Amino acid sequence: MSQKALLAISVLALTVSQVTHAKEELKKKNDKEVQTLDEVSVSAEGVREELLPESPKNPYRLPISAANITQTITREQIQQFRPRDVFQLLDNATGVIASSGSRKGFNNLTIRGDSNFRYIVDGAYLQPSMASRMMASLPVMAIEEVKIVRGGSALTMGPMSGSASPGGAPVDGFVIIRTRKATKDGGQARVAGESFDGVKGDLMYGKTFGNQEDKGYVQGLISHGRTDGPGQPVDAPQSGIGISDSFNRSSVRTGGMFKGGYEGNGLLVDLMAFKDESSWGIPNANVHGTGASNWYMDPSRTEIYAVNANYTWDDIHTTLINASHSTNKQHLNAGTGSVENVNEVTHLNVRHNMDIDKTRIMLGGDYMNWRAPNGQNYYEGVPRDEDTLGWFAQVEQKLFDDKLTLDGSYRGEQIDVIKGINYFPSPVKQVAGNALTQLQFSNKTLPIATMFSLGSSYEFVKGWKLVGRYGETSVASSGMNVTPGTTLKEQHQVKAEIGVQGQVNAWFNPSFNYFHRDAQNELNLWGYSYTSNTNRAIGCTKANVIPNTGTNFQSCYDQSNTVRDGIELISTGNIGLTTNYRFGWTSYTKLNNAALGTTPRNQIDMSFGHRFEVLGYNFNLTGAFKYLPKYQGTQGDAQPWSGGYTRYDFGLGHDFKLAQLPLTATVYGQNLTDERFETSSGVQDVGRVVGIEFISSF
Repeated sequence: MSQKALLAISVLALTVSQVTHAKEELKKKNDKEVQTLDEVSVSAEGVREELLPESPKNPYRLPISAANITQTITREQIQQFRPRDVFQLLDNATGVIASSGSRKGFNNLTIRGDSNFRYIVDGAYLQPSMASRMMASLPVMAIEEVKIVRGGSALTMGPMSGSASPGGAPVDGFVIIRTRKATKDGGQARVAGESFDGVKGDLMYGKTFGNQEDKGYVQGLISHGRTDGPGQPVDAPQSGIGISDSFNRSSVRTGGMFKGGYEGNGLLVDLMAFKDESSWGIPNANVHGTGASNWYMDPSRTEIYAVNANYTWDDIHTTLINASHSTNKQHLNAGTGSVENVNEVTHLNVRHNMDIDKTRIMLGGDYMNWRAPNGQNYYEGVPRDEDTLGWFAQVEQKLFDDKLTLDGSYRGEQIDVIKGINYFPSPVKQVAGNALTQLQFSNKTLPIATMFSLGSSYEFVKGWKLVGRYGETSVASSGMNVTPGTTLKEQHQVKAEIGVQGQVNAWFNPSFNYFHRDAQNELNLWGYSYTSNTNRAIGCTKANVIPNTGTNFQSCYDQSNTVRDGIELISTGNIGLTTNYRFGWTSYTKLNNAALGTTPRNQIDMSFGHRFEVLGYNFNLTGAFKYLPKYQGTQGDAQPWSGGYTRYDFGLGHDFKLAQLPLTATVYGQNLTDERFETSSGVQDVGRVVGIEFISSF
């Protein structure tokens, strides 16, 4: 569909994306009201108790002091942003940069410069190196809320280390996705058309039964989407002209989700099953990146199954159990042939909450098995298999009439590598294929990884809190190698934060946060090994001197000490009854070593919604802005290629009825200035996207 055609349609149907924000008031046991800055998910489906921040039924309940390390994106905000996938949605969050990778990198995420994050969907803990591919297939229509947990101090979520990443680097945080579930009979349908022949369609319907004390539901969703990338060649910034290959960003996705559940007699059970089949073009890079080669993934099949249950024994005790299994099977087609990537993850998490007057205690453990039976990501043909056993405890104590809250958490982890890779033990074993079988080692138990965190929250004036957190993580690499002749040392990470959150009035609710991250022996991308166009194995070579030709690129790592300090300013509010906004500014006050060139000094984000009336018709204007200065992006880059843009997104719309059917029609534009900025080395944004969307609830 051409942009001119879309603009013509847009004139005929103006839109609105309904935006509402809600805060949940909690009461003390003496019936005194207190205010909270935590965001609560309230949607057309109603308030879900298991999503409330302090509910013992919430499997991702965080300490009160964690408010300064989390951001929650609600269903209403998701509709406001109209993202194509989870990564574009996350790119609107404060301190976040969502990037697209070429070759086998796919999507990536950095938050405050950190990049080792884990994804959890309805309790299903996903394998990190494949999660980005799986998340691109998850329909945005299905999502109720996304919680971004910045910092590695959320120790009860799941494994915090693992040799799936070279040496088992400490986890920097979590992206927790909770999908929608029916609380009343009804459904929602959505269709949209976009630039680059983009077409999207979603249909969801749910049915409830029972009564308030004994109830259940079933719900189904089907989704389809396709798009094509820009046909013109990607830009080559060194010469100012394009290279011969196109953006190669086409995709076709078809998926479905089923959910069902029961709640009554103290028991709550939710079941989820998701399945999709897709194909993806892997974006081409320009001449200063890894080069163009028109790689694609076809087919890509994802399955996720999860059961979440909790049982409330009495006013004190609540037990929560989560079990999940996910499978991802992909056929990677490259210029030199094709390979199969298969991943399977089984995860079990059990915890018990005790709420005793002013004290909260959580005890639990989890188990995860990850299998890649035929290898993955440059190591196809070399099986991977590992077990992770974790145990954790968390205590939270309220003092001084609940004005002061203290908390502490501990986690230990034991990783058994059933089949693993000892990365790059010698220069002659760095080409992909059969030679890599010599890297295989089996039945190795890594030293126990340990993590602990401390937190505090103090309400020094009504509506104003001083919050702080401190955490340490130690992960031993047990002699695994990442470049020839280099043995990894134990990685040790310290994170600390202190901030102030307040409520001045309805339109100004500011927060200020200072964060510090000191990583000892942190893994850094040093360069690549590859097979040259004359079929010669090239050993680890600095990233900025790699030519645009060759195959079988493999990352080489080294270690260094990295310090990253910064400040974060956030303000949210409602101006009257018609306008709401969120503003975020992240600025780094200290960057050293690898962080110096790979982290932008500043980034700014802002979003808003404004309702207004013209000639008796109600309209809604929504918008989002993002500013990112130029920075290197990759440690080996010779100059700053990434960033250097301000992105503008807008939507305008109107609610109306068609044959008594309520409709919300939205015309929107993303990256309206048509900038071809980069968020990873050589990989460019598609530029301006315009579209029209129709949503009907019934």
